[in-house]
Amino acid sequence: MVNELQRIISAFVQILFIILLPSIWWFLTVRGKVPFIEWIGLKSIKRVKDSDLISWIIGGFLLFTIFYMFIFPLTRSIETATSAFSGMGYKALPSILIYSILQTSLPEELLFRGFLLKRMANHMPFVFANTIQAFAFGLLHGVLFASVVSLEVTFFIIFFTGAIAAYLGFVNEKKAGGSILTSWIIHALANILSGLVAAFSLL
Repeated sequence: MVNELQRIISAFVQILFIILLPSIWWFLTVRGKVPFIEWIGLKSIKRVKDSDLISWIIGGFLLFTIFYMFIFPLTRSIETATSAFSGMGYKALPSILIYSILQTSLPEELLFRGFLLKRMANHMPFVFANTIQAFAFGLLHGVLFASVVSLEVTFFIIFFTGAIAAYLGFVNEKKAGGSILTSWIIHALANILSGLVAAFSLL
């Protein structure tokens, strides 16, 4: 219970830190015109039928899964975020859910698809804005592993996570009416999977 509480507190600190810059940006530019929650993309999903939405979510989850299947053997001996769950089985489930939903996917979606992509897309064609946010997302994840994996693996991580980020950005803006809830769901499901794989030593 203590571990889960610490994770929840850590998650909210991260979220507050992540939304600090967007909050200031919103306050100085569009305060009074659009609510912050809507401006950052935390709004209802529109423009897509339930069946289509499920297909897009499954597609994104499969992309993450394929990436994980490729990257896991290359990073098996490296300490990662999910290493804390290794061999814990069902006992790790509460921590995995907190980690997946609040600690990682929500802050990253708020920053990359909620803030960065949306602000850039207001000033340049969507394809350029989406490519930039995707590259930034991929670069962040590549840098995290750069010191412990080969250059080739680092480039693989940057490319594949960048491709996933581009997919998430496209789904949010072109299929879900600008809502980041879709990418948050996909991202969280993928992280839950990686946590469960570690907890039950499935690979």
